[in-house]
Amino acid sequence: MSPPPAPPSTEEAKAARLLRVGSALAVAGSFLLLGGPTALLFLARRHLYGLALGAGRLVGWDGYFVIAGGILVLLALLSYRRSFSHLKHADAALRPAALLCLIGSLGALVLVVAGAYLTAGASGITGCLSGRSDHALACLRSADPTAGALAIAGFWLAWLGIVGVAGGLFLSGRHFRRGLVSAGGALFALLAADLLVPFVAVLARVPDGAYALAIAPFAAVLAGLLVLIGAPTGGASAA
Repeated sequence: MSPPPAPPSTEEAKAARLLRVGSALAVAGSFLLLGGPTALLFLARRHLYGLALGAGRLVGWDGYFVIAGGILVLLALLSYRRSFSHLKHADAALRPAALLCLIGSLGALVLVVAGAYLTAGASGITGCLSGRSDHALACLRSADPTAGALAIAGFWLAWLGIVGVAGGLFLSGRHFRRGLVSAGGALFALLAADLLVPFVAVLARVPDGAYALAIAPFAAVLAGLLVLIGAPTGGASAA
């Protein structure tokens, strides 16, 4: 008769709980930060459901989505960082992931400030956007250099945080022997690659860049849901 499995340690139980909390916040934050502006743009361009938003109102609402989503993503990154920190004694490779999440949380905070600039200065960038969300960074930079610098800095810092989440989730899934958690990490890696489209659009025109960017909210929400479903509910110890 095989011995019963060892009970999960306190650190593992805390890490598992924070994985679920971080993923729930990431789903909500991604829906607002990425899905909200994308959905508004597509609805407005097609005048679906009688939606007729002026350019100024469209950019203003985008700013509100960025602020609300940025706050939730900030909390998600802090939760992920704490989760990875609880497991770094078992896998030293989680230390860089925790550090990148901390850097990403700073980026999310900067994006919140950039969102406030976006809301306050909506009228200055509407003509530049012309319905292309993938040009938002370039237009914000041309209309307000300070806001543009904040947006680009926040973008890159938050992007590093997403890279940290991707690596940390993959390693956490391996530690807990939960394939769905590792799959969530792989989707966050896909999200990190897809989010390079707005920055590349600053340097060169990207054909159908807005459509490529539309993948981002789906990848982020699906990644968070996979981790929510796959994360151990009792901090199951790795076998």
